[in-house]
Amino acid sequence: MNVIEGNNITDTFYKAINMMEKKGIKTVPGVLELSPVLIRIKNPTERCLVIPNRNNNGIQSIAETIWVLGGREDLKYLKKYLPRAEQFSDDGRTWRGAYGKRIFRWHSEINQIKNVVSILRNNKYSTRGVIVLIDPSRDISLHHKDVPCNNWIQFSIRENKLNMYVTLRANDLFWGFSGINFFEWSVLQEMVAYWLGVEVGEYYHFVGYMSIFKRHFQTCKKIKENKIEKDIYQHKIPKITVDIKEEIFEIELKHFFKIEERFENISNVEDIELVSIEIKKLESNFLKQSAYIMLSYILFENGYMNLFKMTFELIEESDFKVMVTSYFQRKCDNNAEEDIEIVLNKYKELEIYNY
Repeated sequence: MNVIEGNNITDTFYKAINMMEKKGIKTVPGVLELSPVLIRIKNPTERCLVIPNRNNNGIQSIAETIWVLGGREDLKYLKKYLPRAEQFSDDGRTWRGAYGKRIFRWHSEINQIKNVVSILRNNKYSTRGVIVLIDPSRDISLHHKDVPCNNWIQFSIRENKLNMYVTLRANDLFWGFSGINFFEWSVLQEMVAYWLGVEVGEYYHFVGYMSIFKRHFQTCKKIKENKIEKDIYQHKIPKITVDIKEEIFEIELKHFFKIEERFENISNVEDIELVSIEIKKLESNFLKQSAYIMLSYILFENGYMNLFKMTFELIEESDFKVMVTSYFQRKCDNNAEEDIEIVLNKYKELEIYNY
């Protein structure tokens, strides 16, 4: 067993790269594998990975996580933030293995999270708080592009803390574990802990085969060469907490997605003011901040730089803002207008960006 233990995502990711390069085997051309792997993260709410040369897109992580919470499978929403989403779709319209639908609408009728919360609320020491993500009746096949890598999740409470255990058949260290999986599952873990009135415990990630693909071999080298001494949490950056209330969960998500549908049609200051009124009606600050971040991304990608600046300044100072700033700063590539550079260079003194 290859065990990787870290304080948070940054610490764990660095240690994972080191272990993969030290003990991994190239069993397939262009793929470095390590098997099996157990990852333990002590502080899963420190979920934002912001390090030089990782070049991740935090907006994608946020957008896909909310897509999962919404129980969705469609690509209409997802591909706006994750353009390569269609590469993993059989029909070009959905992900057949979408986790959100399987968690919240298993076979269109079972809400697995609701069942887990009910079990742990009635018996907080129960070991039956389990979610299944793989369907043996249709997933054990070589004929689909999208078969769940994440197969099973367990929630358990010990010492008044909610621990999460995730089991995977395989995982890409870059696009999977550090790109989306840890982020989305730690958000789910924090949300369930909030609903149950307990603290967030530890996160465990068991993988049959962890991989680094050839496309990231040089990236690993650069990441190691430019390793930072202090991550954003050691710089005391405040964290966005997952505060979606259980009793209005479905209403809040429905309102969020209705607001998000308007983002691509925004082209002037009045549009920003109107959509901002709707965003402020969301009770969850997690959803509010995510909405402003996602809107900023759409405006940035569409070239509305003045509107981007206006919206970006509405985002509160947080780990989420630092994470997405790294994306915008990288994409500007020192060619942005002066006022945009001023906004994006705010965290430069932290020395966590190096492009």
